[in-house]
Amino acid sequence: MMVAMLSVSFNAAAGNGNGNTKDIASWNVLVYLTADNNLDSLTQQDLDELMAVGSNADMNVLTLVDRYADVAHVYKVEMGSLSELTAPGLSGVEVNMGASGTLETFMSFVNGNYPADHTLLFFWDHGTPLLGVGKDEHTGTPGESDWLSHAEVVDALSGMKVDILASDECLQGQIEVVYEYYVRGLQSDYVIGSEGYIGWRGFPYDAILQHIVDQPEISSKDLSVAIVKEFAALFSKPPYMSEVVTAQAVVELAQVGHVASDLEVLADLLKDDIALYRGGITAGRAKSMLPWGEYGGEAQVDLTKLVSCIGKSAPAGSPVRSACDAVLHDLEKAIIARGTTMVTARNFNGLGIFFPSTYASYQNHLWTASEMYEDMAFASIWMPFLEAYWGTAT
Repeated sequence: MMVAMLSVSFNAAAGNGNGNTKDIASWNVLVYLTADNNLDSLTQQDLDELMAVGSNADMNVLTLVDRYADVAHVYKVEMGSLSELTAPGLSGVEVNMGASGTLETFMSFVNGNYPADHTLLFFWDHGTPLLGVGKDEHTGTPGESDWLSHAEVVDALSGMKVDILASDECLQGQIEVVYEYYVRGLQSDYVIGSEGYIGWRGFPYDAILQHIVDQPEISSKDLSVAIVKEFAALFSKPPYMSEVVTAQAVVELAQVGHVASDLEVLADLLKDDIALYRGGITAGRAKSMLPWGEYGGEAQVDLTKLVSCIGKSAPAGSPVRSACDAVLHDLEKAIIARGTTMVTARNFNGLGIFFPSTYASYQNHLWTASEMYEDMAFASIWMPFLEAYWGTAT
């Protein structure tokens, strides 16, 4: 499951014929709810949470819902009820939630009919770092399924100011993901994602909405922090604390370029003297592995812990030690909040990084196709180091 937020300002009131009565709300809270897969049974609980608070004069709560055995519906969420809206190209038809055009159509409908100073968009579904933020198994073409890729998200939101992009789904808190958004020019302030798996329970939407009810002018930063804190609070007590793989973090997107730039310096230094540093890298990788089998405990590791371990193993005053310190400084500025349960705090520092132990693992991993990783923008920074470490560099 997942989240994203858009901020669009309007200079005039919008008449929409769908019952909106306020010229410009403080917030739009949107849920792009892709349940056209095996998560369908979890849909109603989250809709119930949204209806527990619903829309008011300061906040529009709207959702595009595509369930497993139904066509798509667009709803305005009221307290205790769903009010169905007529959205051309979306309402009452089978849609492909994995297509950028579907997201763009939804956003255009919302922006044209429900203007707001800020917009919080939740992506709700499965997620992987490489494939994207949602899988639709009934796209309208028999036998076809489709993921909404990170590139498609940026394309769909082109020209829109995005205050928060966050993911109510697994494994979106990776440097590769946030760098993809950064380098493609997504106009976002904050990105929320989990570097590990999350439990089926997902975000507590009612508690999150209540923050806007209590403080309609809440800032994007404060709301982002509240989201991860509410997530951690939910999973830190029974019965959900049994779902031990739970963590979320807030990343300031403008800082991601600094992280990537200094990571590139570090990766080049390690690559150029890999024989000297291989032992420290291997030990650091082992210590930074995420718990509970993220990608089988093989492909993703915690970035902060990895860099910290490499830095401690490098000689004091060496360029590698200095480069590690620079990356850690950047990460401290970029990751502005974390929400982790006590059970899973180990190695969840906010952002993961792709680091299979061997080239064979990289080529044959269940969740990874090598060409997919190499298509991501961050691969130009990280792959030369990985190839040197694996001994496959030419």
